[in-house]
Amino acid sequence: MSVFGFSTETATGDFTPILKYDARAGRLFRIDRVDNGGGFENDPIDITTEFKAIVDFENVEVGWIDFVAGSAPHCVLVKMGEALPPRPSDRHKNGVRFLVKLAKTCVGPTGKAIREVMGTAKVFLNGIETVYKAYLMDKDKNPGKLPVIALEKTTPIKSGSGERTSTNYQPNFKIVSWAPRGDLVFTPKAGSAAAANGNGNGALPLEEKTPPATGSTRVSPPKAKAKEPEATDAEDFG
Repeated sequence: MSVFGFSTETATGDFTPILKYDARAGRLFRIDRVDNGGGFENDPIDITTEFKAIVDFENVEVGWIDFVAGSAPHCVLVKMGEALPPRPSDRHKNGVRFLVKLAKTCVGPTGKAIREVMGTAKVFLNGIETVYKAYLMDKDKNPGKLPVIALEKTTPIKSGSGERTSTNYQPNFKIVSWAPRGDLVFTPKAGSAAAANGNGNGALPLEEKTPPATGSTRVSPPKAKAKEPEATDAEDFG
């Protein structure tokens, strides 16, 4: 056990696959692991325009995250509402982590609908904060259910000046419906307070699981989303 409260040793076994928001491109990617014959590699699949997911906003984890190229992120997280832990290093940034269940149209051949989302980009955090506030306003009207969100659009946010000017894209998520939790079971990040105490909605402490590095893909930001035919939650997530 490291000073961070979680194992830093490489471990084998399954891990929760990743859903990544690329703030520089304003797009959402399902990160699949594919066998290339000599091992496994990441295959980022753009699901921006069809993105729809049940979000476990009941169990958001917050704290410090350090995305290290070529290895698993270093995380020190607690359940939202708890006091933030000390910052482990100058590399660690404030971030959030939560789980989602992708709609059937977003899952792909792997069949893995449950995905882990983590991010430290300010535009991403602002986008999540906005939709999280909408969740807080309406959650009591939807007992026993979680919000289903979609990406409505992205907003370009410029920073810096001159040669240092850069543009990131803030996601504008919206709640489109509410759905039962179903098999979206909260599994705290190994090493977090919830994982150490085994109190994540009845989940037992987890072994350290090493997710793949997600990399970054530069593509054009999405256009405004066209109106989709309505579907029931049972059709989307059943």
